[in-house]
Amino acid sequence: MMFRRALWAMLMLATSTVMMAQAANTLTDAEKKDGWTLLFDGKQLSQWRGAYMDALPSHGWAIHDGELRGEFSAGMEAGDGGDIVTRKTYSNFEMVFDWKLGAGGNSGVKYFVEERQPKPQGSQPGYEYQIIDDAHYIYMGKPLDPTKKTAAIYDVVAPNKGDTSVGMWHTSRIRVRGNHIEHWLDGKKVIDVERTSAAFQEGVAKSKFHAYPNFAAIHSGHILLQDHGHNVAFRNLKLKQLP
Repeated sequence: MMFRRALWAMLMLATSTVMMAQAANTLTDAEKKDGWTLLFDGKQLSQWRGAYMDALPSHGWAIHDGELRGEFSAGMEAGDGGDIVTRKTYSNFEMVFDWKLGAGGNSGVKYFVEERQPKPQGSQPGYEYQIIDDAHYIYMGKPLDPTKKTAAIYDVVAPNKGDTSVGMWHTSRIRVRGNHIEHWLDGKKVIDVERTSAAFQEGVAKSKFHAYPNFAAIHSGHILLQDHGHNVAFRNLKLKQLP
């Protein structure tokens, strides 16, 4: 009898925990009241379009089980379906998202994407929250530089963290207000930088963006999900505009 009661109590606790867990791709009443919006509801992509396009790409991205998945191709930057961008532009904002990357993979979430003309070969420049297989991705025959690892402002600022595992879900956060940028990974702040700082300015000067006019001072743009030809999945993409 004691065993049955204990088992029943454990079952009820587990059931209550599941019921209390927030469903994926939804907002709580508190989040709605606080100004959060969904960028993806797990079913459709009405808030997105292809980069430099009016509509979504015909292939390369798919929705399965409430996840937005970038499908595997040849691993080329924007070489399959292409990147997708938000229809709206944002300046001061906070964004959270879950992601899962396949082994050896590379992707990213960019912000301040302007879609300047002419259309570039590959992915449009922007500030990138890097998503990559830190331990195993080989870049130009070498292991990754810290500024190219997961949660970096790609090629500009390195995150304060160790290597990030792939094949599992992670939660990331981007917060931008004026010149202040924060990148978070799994509840830990890994970048906290001012764009006017010497560290940021030097990072831009040493990066591939040094010749991109006004890169260090872009103040508004689209959010972009990168097609790098590797398996990647996103869910719970939420955004709150900041004053």
